[in-house]
Amino acid sequence: MHTRSGESGIDEAVVVELGDKGAHVVWPRAIEMLEALDPNGYRKVPDPLILRSSGGWLTLQAGVEHGTSASTLGHFEQRLRYFRAISTGARGVDYSSINGMSSTVDGLATWTGRTPVTQQILLDPSKQHVSELSITAKNLDPLPLGGPLDLKLTTSYTHSPRATGGVYRISTTLDVRTRSRESVDWNAHAQAHRMIQDLMCLVYGRPALSRIGSVMREDDQEIELKDERRFWREAYEPAFGRSARGVEGLTDEDEPLFYFDDVDPERVTAWLTAYNLWARPTWIGVTTLFHDDLPVESRLLQVAVALESLGAAIAEQDGKRTPSTFEGLLKLVWGSLGFVPERVVGNSSTDEWCKEFNRAYKGVKHADNSLPDPLDAFHRAQEGLTLIRCWLGVELGVSSDVLAKNLKEGR
Repeated sequence: MHTRSGESGIDEAVVVELGDKGAHVVWPRAIEMLEALDPNGYRKVPDPLILRSSGGWLTLQAGVEHGTSASTLGHFEQRLRYFRAISTGARGVDYSSINGMSSTVDGLATWTGRTPVTQQILLDPSKQHVSELSITAKNLDPLPLGGPLDLKLTTSYTHSPRATGGVYRISTTLDVRTRSRESVDWNAHAQAHRMIQDLMCLVYGRPALSRIGSVMREDDQEIELKDERRFWREAYEPAFGRSARGVEGLTDEDEPLFYFDDVDPERVTAWLTAYNLWARPTWIGVTTLFHDDLPVESRLLQVAVALESLGAAIAEQDGKRTPSTFEGLLKLVWGSLGFVPERVVGNSSTDEWCKEFNRAYKGVKHADNSLPDPLDAFHRAQEGLTLIRCWLGVELGVSSDVLAKNLKEGR
């Protein structure tokens, strides 16, 4: 590909390869040997790096230098890594701030029950045979969830009119979309999308993968703006959302602890709006789901820190003084729950459970305390995460009866 993003402003050739860590760029240049090998030398990393080829334009953002090499013949290569790529560039627009972002999250369509495809099966008069099968694809109205970036869930589908091997296919997608009138920082949009991913992780109790789809800027449109429709640019960012190597996403067999029909939509909006309050405990809590190989002691430690952070957030929300002890923070979480799930406490009272959880937590945290039994540490971590999942359900307006029933079913 070719670029004019260098300091010289002239056309230069670069090699770009998209991989699982972003876009890897090799930039050949003519440069003095001493300058190339100087470890303290400053070499500018263009950001954005705008490229073009016969196939179109590409804008790379969030770049870092990844190494250099030089020969005695004066040939020098600068290696760069950019963490995201956008299929645009003709107008030279900087996509570090955007007006819109779209992503998909595992399990979201099932959780909300929103799909643009319906089917109808008609039987013959004897009701012994199918006489007609009708499959209809029609997009649903967007589902607004609100928040500071007007988050909405939108359906879409693709269909090839020609059969492949006698099979007709319809693919459906439920997109998470955020919009802002003014362009705001890329990460501000990404934060709202991560909240939806955290929601799905806690709802299912399993890792839910998230993938960026496209982004939009009002000043990078192909045609004159006459209505609300906009041209969205395909985006590539392997590190988008929470993920880990080897982690598998949700399957159709996974059932959530509760569904969207069980929540109060206004409380979902409030939860999204209070990102700065709730993002820390949810981030810490769901991270354990993406690392199956964590030692049980590390898993317990991380869940305990998430509960500690959650207790402090509840105190801030309620305008209370933050308790000075870990048990006090745990009791705040229990106090906001309104019911006692047997799957968490077993035959213990909540006070007894808080003491036992605290003892296990201190055992892995402090070197002068006895380590808990590995099996006990594993169960405590599971109980703590279940407590966070139940808190989220209550926070979003789910009744304790629904939560208790679904917990007994093993969700």
